Amino acid sequence: MLEFEILAQGLYRPEQLVISYNPALTMPESPETAAWMDALWEQKLIEARARHRMLFDTPLFRLIEVGAHADGTLSLLLGNTSYKEYVTTRVPEFANKHAHAELSNPLSVCSVVETSDGHILLDKREGVDVYEGRYHVIGGFFERDLDMGQRPDPFGAIQRELREETGVQLADISAQCCLGAVYDVATPHGELVFLTQLHITLAEVHTREPEDREIKHLHSLFITADSLRDFIVQHHGNISATGEPNLLLYGQLKFGPAWFEDVLALLR
Repeated sequence: MLEFEILAQGLYRPEQLVISYNPALTMPESPETAAWMDALWEQKLIEARARHRMLFDTPLFRLIEVGAHADGTLSLLLGNTSYKEYVTTRVPEFANKHAHAELSNPLSVCSVVETSDGHILLDKREGVDVYEGRYHVIGGFFERDLDMGQRPDPFGAIQRELREETGVQLADISAQCCLGAVYDVATPHGELVFLTQLHITLAEVHTREPEDREIKHLHSLFITADSLRDFIVQHHGNISATGEPNLLLYGQLKFGPAWFEDVLALLR
């Protein structure tokens, strides 16, 4: 069973992302829904405190539409949502009764990070409220912190996640591209998936100082066609629902469409 949908795929540089942002595009919300969300959020805050975990609201971008076009661009239509809306609308009792367009649908970013000596970086999620214990690539939510006149910048968002979670700096990056957009159907939200190639080795990555300590233990995998296929197949169900398609699209770029189709068939 697949926990994701691939919404668009390709190879996109920053200038090939065409982003329209309208803050009026928010989640449909009745007074009854708002009251239910408020009550559930208070319950979630109590549960988080009891487990000694941080939980706080933050403004996020809402994914409205995504499209891959013949001219080589990827278009994104974004609105406004929040982490509170995401946490409360992703619960099955709400999500299963509503169409995707009626949910919070925040946009996240994540990236396969490839070192100069052929490893990729992996996180095994700890101290989080979803997918704890599962493998993930480097990523996080696309926080909405625009100054007046700024445009949403997904490349800047994933570069910030790299600094915060691994200490990798912009100067360490040799190339970076967006591989497309995916949708997590298990905890409903969209995600832009990236490939970040470094000109430093894995050993040098371990000398970098993360800006926060969200990743407790940074894992890695030496990449060949076989090792990546085996990792995905063996850990299927133990990889986050957006990390898995990020790895698949990376494998497709690196090893070809036949590799991608073969691995996808094994997962299905």
